[in-house]
Amino acid sequence: MSSIKSNNPQFATLFTAMECVLNGENAIYCSSELTSGLRAFNEMRKQRVKTSAELKDKLGSEWFPKIFGPNIELANQFAESVRRAEDGKMLVITPAPLKVQDWGQPEYNGFWTELLHSKRIESVRFNEDWQYSNGCTTEFVEAQAAEIHTLDVKREIIARDAAIELIAAAIKEFADLDTSLLQQNLDRLVATRTLRTTATVELDGLKTKVSRRR
Repeated sequence: MSSIKSNNPQFATLFTAMECVLNGENAIYCSSELTSGLRAFNEMRKQRVKTSAELKDKLGSEWFPKIFGPNIELANQFAESVRRAEDGKMLVITPAPLKVQDWGQPEYNGFWTELLHSKRIESVRFNEDWQYSNGCTTEFVEAQAAEIHTLDVKREIIARDAAIELIAAAIKEFADLDTSLLQQNLDRLVATRTLRTTATVELDGLKTKVSRRR
């Protein structure tokens, strides 16, 4: 099994450290809401703000104990439950503990996206209410692009069309708030469905032509 490589020096260093644990094996990636999601949306309404940035500014020092802290705890608990369910047969990765100085959401998303495309992730398990999270929905899109199995908390497959319905419902539920990143990920999923449908139709048409020639 080849090691995880990256053109980003910071990512490459972290992947090298990760290989010390993976030691050539594949792993399960656990996706949970962290800085965004259902908890954050509910708090936005309570605080009468529209965006995550406004919420963080308004809560100040209370943002961690109200939003990030509880989400980290639940994310780690979810990863532990997946680890127990696998009976130690698979390594499990959770993004919650990772903290890198001067990194923002783009860097974290970029790092985990590269991991998902590294061919070292066996499946992605999504925690409850994942469809409300900017990060989780990004990871679902990337997992689909990398052709990785996507499963829910019950270890049941989350198909692309089911995910589209869940994310669309989440956007509708919080239509009064900023759901622009959820919408971007929904649009990406819908676009992949359209592209694959078009490719299937073209392939079927080619098969028909070949059949007729015969």
